[in-house]
Amino acid sequence: MTFLSRIAHFRASFRYRLFLTFTAVTAGITILFTTLFVAREIHGYRALLQEKAALLASLLANDIRLNLYAEDRSALERRADRALETPGVAGVFIINGEGIVMLERQRKGVRDNSSVISAWVPVFAGTLSSSAESALTGISPQAQPIGKVRLDMETTELTRKITVLICFAIVSAVCFWALVSFFSYLALRRVTQSFNALMDGIDKLRQGNLSFRIAGSERDEPGRAALAVNAMAASLLDREAENERLQKELLQAMQLEVQEEKRQVMAKLIQTNRMTSLGLLVSSMAHEINNPNGSIRLAGQFLSKAWKDATPILEAVASDEGDFQLGGIQYSAARDEIDKALGTIARNTDRIEQVIRDLRAYGLGERNEFRTDVDPNQVVGNALAIIRAHGRRSNLSISVDQAASLPVITGNANQLEQVVLNLLMNSIQALPDGQGNVIVGTRLDPYTGQVVISVKDDGEGISSEAMNHLFEPFFSTRIERGGSGLGLYITSFIVSEHKGRMEVESGVGAGTTVRVFLPPTTPTEPAE
Repeated sequence: MTFLSRIAHFRASFRYRLFLTFTAVTAGITILFTTLFVAREIHGYRALLQEKAALLASLLANDIRLNLYAEDRSALERRADRALETPGVAGVFIINGEGIVMLERQRKGVRDNSSVISAWVPVFAGTLSSSAESALTGISPQAQPIGKVRLDMETTELTRKITVLICFAIVSAVCFWALVSFFSYLALRRVTQSFNALMDGIDKLRQGNLSFRIAGSERDEPGRAALAVNAMAASLLDREAENERLQKELLQAMQLEVQEEKRQVMAKLIQTNRMTSLGLLVSSMAHEINNPNGSIRLAGQFLSKAWKDATPILEAVASDEGDFQLGGIQYSAARDEIDKALGTIARNTDRIEQVIRDLRAYGLGERNEFRTDVDPNQVVGNALAIIRAHGRRSNLSISVDQAASLPVITGNANQLEQVVLNLLMNSIQALPDGQGNVIVGTRLDPYTGQVVISVKDDGEGISSEAMNHLFEPFFSTRIERGGSGLGLYITSFIVSEHKGRMEVESGVGAGTTVRVFLPPTTPTEPAE
C-alpha cells in the first residue's frame, strides 16, 4: 500500500473522523479561552495605564492649585515641564475655572491623540484631605473647583506589551493544541484499534470468507462484538453447508417430481385432445344424422298426405265391398294403426331434430352473446335433454324440482347450460357404480333476491383436502376415469362472468350439493 493510499484509507476511517472531530472541538475551545485571556489582559493593561494617568494628573492638580489660582503661567509651565519628564507622559493641558486655557504642553514625537490615554482631573481650592481617596484624587469634599488638568499618557509601551502578550498567547495555544491533538490521537488509536480490527473482519466476512475469525476478547465492547460476529459467521457457515445439502436433495426431488408431473400433464393433454376429438365427432354425427332424419321426415310427410288422399277411396271400397285385408290386418284396425304410425314418425323425427339442434347449439353456439331474457327453467330443461340424449340408465334417477315462476336473468344460455351440464356430469360420475339419485332444482332465494340452480346427489362426496383445490384447473379426483379437471374450473369462470357465485356442501359418503346463485335481470327486493 502506497503512502497516498494509506492517507486515503486513514481519511476514510472512523478513527480519522473521531480525531478530526476531537481536534476541531479542542481548537475551538483553545481559541475561545485564548481570546478571553488576551482580552482580559488587554483590558487590565489599559485600566492600569488609565489609573496611572489619573494618579499623575491628581498629583499635578494638587501641585498647581496656588499657581492656577494666582494664574502664574511661568510657574505652571515649570510644573508642566517637570510632569513631562515623567516616563510615559505625553502632554499636559491646564484650564482655569472660567474655561480659559492656561497651558498646553506636548512631548515631541506624539503624532495624534489616538495613540494616548487621557485623564481629566479638576483642581480644587482648599487643603488636602488626609484620606487615601483624597490623596489619590486630590478632591476635598469642601473644596471649590478652580480649573481642570488633563494628562496624556503614551500607549507605545502598552502596544508593545499587548503585542508580546498576543504572541505569547498564540504560541502557547498552538503548542497546547498540538500536544492535546497528539495525545488524543494516541488515545484514539489505542481505543479504536479493536474497532478497526472488527470492521476489517466484517469486510472479509461480507466478501464471502465465512471461515475468517476476528481476534477479540471480553475486555471491551468491540472485542465482545467480534466474538459475536465470529459466532454468527460460524452459524452462517453451518447454515450454508446445510443449504447446499438441502439444495441437492431438492434438486433430486424436483427431477423426480418433474418426471411425474410430465406424465400427468401428458395424460391431461391426451384427455383434452380426446375431448376435442369427441366434440368434433359429435358435430359430425349430428350432421350425418340430420340428413337421413330429414329424408325420413319428408317421407313421412309424403305418406301422411298420400294416406289422407287414399282414405276416402278405401272408405268407399270398405263401404261397398265390406272390410278387407290391408297390411296383413283388417282395414278397420289398420286405419288406426297407420294414423298412429304416421304420428310416431312425425314426433320422433321432431325429437331427433331437437336433439341434434341442442347438440349443435351446445358445441357451436355464440358463447359471448348475453341476453336479458334467459329463462332459468329452460336452461335446466335443455341441459337435461342433452343428458338424457346421452343415454338412459335404469339404475339412475334424475328428478327435477323447479319453481313455477322465476324472474329472467341476463346471460348466455349456452354457457349456463354448460354450467348445469357440468354439474350433472359430476354428480352422475360421483354415484357409486352409477346407481343413485340426482335432484336438479330451481328457486328464488328470498333473502338475496337471486335465482338459485342446485344439483344434489347422494354419491361419494368430496374430502376436505380436495375441497381446497376444487376450482383449480386440471385438478380432478377421477383423472384415471376420464376426468379432465376443467369442468368445475370452467363452471366457476362462467358463473363469475355472470356476476354470480357458487356454494358447495359435501362430505365423504354424504353426497354433494352445489348451488349457483345468479342475479335476475330486474333486481328483486330481498326479504327482511
